[in-house]
Amino acid sequence: MPDKLHIFAVSDSVGETAEKIAVASVLQFDIERTITRFSRVTKEEQVNLILNQAVEEDAIIIYTIVKPELSRYLDDQARFRGVMAINVLEPLFHAIEFKTGHRPSQIRGLTHKMDDEYFNRVKAIEYTIDHDDGQNMDTLKEADLLILGLPRTSKTPLSMHLANLGIKVANFPITLETEIPGEIMELRGKIPMAGLTIDIDTLLELRKERARSFEMPEDIDSLDDLVAEELDNAYRIYAKLKCLVIDVTLNDIEEVANTITHKFNLPLRVSHHRFK
Repeated sequence: MPDKLHIFAVSDSVGETAEKIAVASVLQFDIERTITRFSRVTKEEQVNLILNQAVEEDAIIIYTIVKPELSRYLDDQARFRGVMAINVLEPLFHAIEFKTGHRPSQIRGLTHKMDDEYFNRVKAIEYTIDHDDGQNMDTLKEADLLILGLPRTSKTPLSMHLANLGIKVANFPITLETEIPGEIMELRGKIPMAGLTIDIDTLLELRKERARSFEMPEDIDSLDDLVAEELDNAYRIYAKLKCLVIDVTLNDIEEVANTITHKFNLPLRVSHHRFK
């Protein structure tokens, strides 16, 4: 049996409905899982591209295509290629039509952005902006996730990336002088925490670029020693807080976000391919 699950959420509109169904489904399974959202799918050639990729990646397709002709095309082609494809709208359309005698309007995108998820994302983004770089510690307990990290570990871009999934993120900088604030210690074991680190050589290069902008502490002889001490201090803090520690040296933001959401069972990172 495969140890990975990949779902394509395909839609001729923004694709949020298919994505929500995919997320709600895969969270029930303790397996490595990935979701890719394809939106604005309105042409047969776009369907073919998606199906080719689904064959390559052994993916399941969940789709919410309103136009019956394109929906049937996707279903027929998926069956021909051996791809499992589920039209999640069709059973409900049939039930409503049978109950009311009315046919669906076939208008795309009626479940617009002004829904609970949209407002949750707005709130998450506002919270994350207000709690960037150690700000507003008094409301830290409202966070869904706390990210701690050394300089240049992309704390802020990662936080905003997760906020766009509806996750309220606070981030806190770690330096050589950092000691754990009481507000963070109180939350140990109560909210998820992730500590970001980076390869010592990479960090050293970054420090060399701005070495002229700060003075070396009196008790440290060289930049190499400073960087080593910074890393040691970060690891001590992460160990005390029992953080999930992630080396971001070779990983992009999406990969780091995937690791965090999978570990803490937070809303999944969904990659998004939008056709024009």
